[in-house]
Amino acid sequence: MEYRQISTKGAEKIGEGAHGEVYRIAEDTIVKVYRPTVSMEAIRREKQLARWAFVKGLPTAISFDIVRVGELYGVVYEMLDAHSVSDYIKESDANFERFVSKSVELMNQIHAVEVMPGELSDMKEKTIGWIKKLEKYLPSDACDKLMKLTEKVPASHTLLHADFHLKNILITGDELMLIDMDTLCAGDPIFELATLYNSYMEFPSISPMAAEFLGIDVETANRIWERTIKLYTEYTGEDEKEITRKAQILGCIRILDYADRQPELPDRDLIIKICTEDILKNL
Repeated sequence: MEYRQISTKGAEKIGEGAHGEVYRIAEDTIVKVYRPTVSMEAIRREKQLARWAFVKGLPTAISFDIVRVGELYGVVYEMLDAHSVSDYIKESDANFERFVSKSVELMNQIHAVEVMPGELSDMKEKTIGWIKKLEKYLPSDACDKLMKLTEKVPASHTLLHADFHLKNILITGDELMLIDMDTLCAGDPIFELATLYNSYMEFPSISPMAAEFLGIDVETANRIWERTIKLYTEYTGEDEKEITRKAQILGCIRILDYADRQPELPDRDLIIKICTEDILKNL
């Protein structure tokens, strides 16, 4: 099949995730350019998930056609005047507070969506599968405790973004818009918070480059987590320290699975060492 060829030369990069980069190519148009390792099947699936999320009422871009960008593939979306959140929060403390407040509202909006059984993958089931592979890194009694902790997480058909950090959120006007829908799944919101903890606390504790990837420094990343969890627990009435403990444990399980599948990952041994230490400390 022939795909329309477009160029991102001179275009502003406004987002970046594990699977690609997002460019604004017109006032009302963005394109997500996928890395060469991403299959066409995965690209089509994310395009479909983005449309599914839009139909569910989530603030996200409308997906259009698949295009070629040089030797790579991309998906074009309609999104009016989209900008980088990392640039926005650097402008003032007021913008920082506004972003955190709105991101908690957005997270709660996502979690208000009910997913039909079997419609999306289940994060609890995924996590149980990851734990089964961790005995090479953790004592068996620790793995038993992790399994019990995860099994106690309530079964849930709540929608999760599962990669909810500021590189996967854009700002249009004064509103936040979601991108990168390939991680959508179902489960208890604690798994969403585990993703946030990884992005703003765990990865930056391993390397400052993790915060730089988000377009911020480590201090700002930590501040985003601290303000987010404070506002979130004020809304839900849950205990902040206990939620943070569980989020770190579940987040580290996910990181260990990722590191286990990436033998060429830079600092892999350090990542495994710190995450196993953090799990044991919290257990």
